[in-house]
Amino acid sequence: MFEFCIHGIRGTMPACGPEYMAYGGNTTCFSVRGEKGWLIIDAGSGIKHVSDKLNKNSGPPPLAIFFTHFHIDHIMGFPSFEPLYKKKTHLHLYGDKINNALWKNHLKIFMGKPFWPIGLGEAPANATLQDLPSDKGEMDIFGIHLTWINVPHPQRCLSYRIDTPDFSVVIATDTEYESADEISDEFSSICKKTDYLLFDAQFLPSEYQSHKGWGHSSWVTAANIAKKCKVKNLILIHHAPDRTDSELQKIQPEVQKIFPSATVGIETMSWES
Repeated sequence: MFEFCIHGIRGTMPACGPEYMAYGGNTTCFSVRGEKGWLIIDAGSGIKHVSDKLNKNSGPPPLAIFFTHFHIDHIMGFPSFEPLYKKKTHLHLYGDKINNALWKNHLKIFMGKPFWPIGLGEAPANATLQDLPSDKGEMDIFGIHLTWINVPHPQRCLSYRIDTPDFSVVIATDTEYESADEISDEFSSICKKTDYLLFDAQFLPSEYQSHKGWGHSSWVTAANIAKKCKVKNLILIHHAPDRTDSELQKIQPEVQKIFPSATVGIETMSWES
């Protein structure tokens, strides 16, 4: 059995307050839980939910975190990830050396003095830092097939496709396309007929032009890409930090006019096989 879960869905920085509770205020983190281990995409503040779930287990299963990139909203939860402080934890960390040749050093600096009291090498867990294979852009782990490609974003970013025996998911956070006509053949191919496309929709259509080049898309572009790639379901992610629940509620009926199987993503949303 595999379970996919959204643990954090906000972009740029966390949002706090009653007006953000329905959709969630934590920054991006996603996971696939299988019998052989947990695959985690990004370590935003939402990774706290992963810690909470793992604390209910008798012992931590094998864990692997795959980073899309190293902007702070995608790693800010990593130093407080509780399994790092347990000796029995086996944790593999994966980053792309082509996009960021110094990612291992950057992560160690971020989780180290004076920014954090315990360095990555000092934490009790058995943690390894590994480069993603650069020769083929895919690998198998915990019974899951993982594929990745680059998407347009400042300092570059990876989009991951996750294939389990029962469902497929594409996570395209921090992705900027002005329209569906701009997507590459490579992106179209990785999204084609996926069960769930999680796509960056930080901006309203009226906001996009004044934020062009910031590395994020609008919900209109997300809907048109989902339609073009014939995905089964679209989930909008990377909500702007000041986008309230009431504002997000207004987006859903509008995006469904273009792509009926679209949902504005909610923190803790999950499904399983």
